[in-house]
Amino acid sequence: MFSYNTLFSPNTTVPMLSICIPVFNSDPRKLVMELHRQAETLGDDAEMLILDDGSREEIRAMNRNLRDLPRVRYEELPENTGRSRTRNLLAGKARNPLLLFLDSDMQIDNPHFLAHYLDLPDGYQVVCGGHVYQTAPPSSELMLHWKAGRKRESIPAAERNKNPHRSFMTANFLIRQNVFGRISFSEQLRGYGHEDTLFGYQLKKMGIPVFHTDNPAVHTGLEPAAILLEKIRQAMGNLLAVEKMLENDPEFSQMVKVLKARQKLSRLRLCELYRLAFTAGRSGLEKNLLGSRPSLRAFDLYKLGILIQAM
Repeated sequence: MFSYNTLFSPNTTVPMLSICIPVFNSDPRKLVMELHRQAETLGDDAEMLILDDGSREEIRAMNRNLRDLPRVRYEELPENTGRSRTRNLLAGKARNPLLLFLDSDMQIDNPHFLAHYLDLPDGYQVVCGGHVYQTAPPSSELMLHWKAGRKRESIPAAERNKNPHRSFMTANFLIRQNVFGRISFSEQLRGYGHEDTLFGYQLKKMGIPVFHTDNPAVHTGLEPAAILLEKIRQAMGNLLAVEKMLENDPEFSQMVKVLKARQKLSRLRLCELYRLAFTAGRSGLEKNLLGSRPSLRAFDLYKLGILIQAM
């Protein structure tokens, strides 16, 4: 790792950065204020773009004061258009060659967060910083999200770099504007989930490398298990839509754990049996997942069951 002070000496031009934050029914003010403080040290060309994707009016009223900050552009869409379209619009509005995308429910506890990204060698085209979760266990209704996030998403960069495209996530990543111009998020996916899976796959197919670094944001937007399970149901629908778009490309299936599990059942001609078993046992799985001690094994079985039922 280069030293920030060495790479960007007083005679060196700091790469121009556009920080892109899509917002939907969330409060990004703490995140924006910390990023704004750090951006002040990067030079006059750093900008922040905040795009509200049809949030409730009380959320918008709360966040509109952000437009008073220098170097911040805050805009609102008249209705919800979806995660993919909002990110594409942000990229189109950005003026600078480096785009940093952050989810609005992230927090930054590293005072050199932006400097870390700009400290990386010029050759990197897409960089994922990762994200972490609070260490203290939350209330029981948030336990599933917290447990799944810490075990399945909070992964060190060294591990993520073993399968860099499969490990791509949108919560905290840097991409060059000219690279984003060659690829965008699929606006066919309107609901929750797997637009990042498809994006990572497309990067791989185009031969665009993804590099993972340990520069995490803190994911503070834990959701109750009931809401998370509804989002999982949406995500499995999106996953099947992506499969159809890619005409059942086996390379894509190998990138997604639940698709690999379904393929194994299919080879053994056990999908229908699993469907029946899941229908009978679904309420039991949901009881576990909604409780204070959710099992991640039950979570995996639930996702697989929803996927097979939706086929």
